[in-house]
Amino acid sequence: MATGAVVTGAASGIGEAVCRKLASRGINLIIADLQVERGNALAKELTEAHGIDAQFFRVDVMQESDIESMVATAVRLWGRLDYAANCAGICEKVWDEEESISADVFDRTYAINARGLWLCQKHEALQMKKQEPRTVAFNPPPQYEVPPQRGSICNIASISGLHARGLAAYTPSKWAAVGITKNGAKFYGPHGIRCNALCPGPTFSPMIEHSMGEAGRAGTDASTKSPLLDEIAMGRFAVAQEQANVVSFLLSSESSYMNGATLVNDGGYYDIR
Repeated sequence: MATGAVVTGAASGIGEAVCRKLASRGINLIIADLQVERGNALAKELTEAHGIDAQFFRVDVMQESDIESMVATAVRLWGRLDYAANCAGICEKVWDEEESISADVFDRTYAINARGLWLCQKHEALQMKKQEPRTVAFNPPPQYEVPPQRGSICNIASISGLHARGLAAYTPSKWAAVGITKNGAKFYGPHGIRCNALCPGPTFSPMIEHSMGEAGRAGTDASTKSPLLDEIAMGRFAVAQEQANVVSFLLSSESSYMNGATLVNDGGYYDIR
């Protein structure tokens, strides 16, 4: 039976990089996003480049029915859902103080980054609970038997979900994302389903470009001279592929005993200041 994954927020940024990484591993994909043209183009490119089945599926994570249809489509195509990377998210501009954030902005941010992520995790895990477990691949084999597993989910949280340095709407939503992931680990771990969160630091992507302007666009004077770089031990922002590599690890059998983890990938920003 084929191996399949769903990736939300998949047409750009970290989500796109995750799709490219999973496709390189021969994993079939549902590229879930609202960006129809970009999503279709990416699906066509990855199908041709890697010989996988990559399908674009228009998904608004604020709509539970879209998420249910996304999961059902994966099952229709491949008979099961092995992996899910929930990358959809939005962020306000970094210089917006709390008094400038409206209830509408807060509600929409929460609806996508927290409620939408929870709905995705819930419906992905419900499908995984129904399917037969698969043997965990090891090379070389372990000394003792490792129980088979039914699936793996990685949620994109943020280092903003671990501390508070502004972003009045985004930060609470990412704290919620961490809690949702840990609850998922508790609820679904006994069924052989792992839920982990990646907490990226500043990463070049359309979202950070929207949030930070020129300072969030790779190669600009503003990005190379940003005061934020002084707080990152490696002295630079990440590229999306560096986050995708960690997502791939968290989904794969190489992390078979990780469940409920919040894995920080920030070049030495959160813990080293």
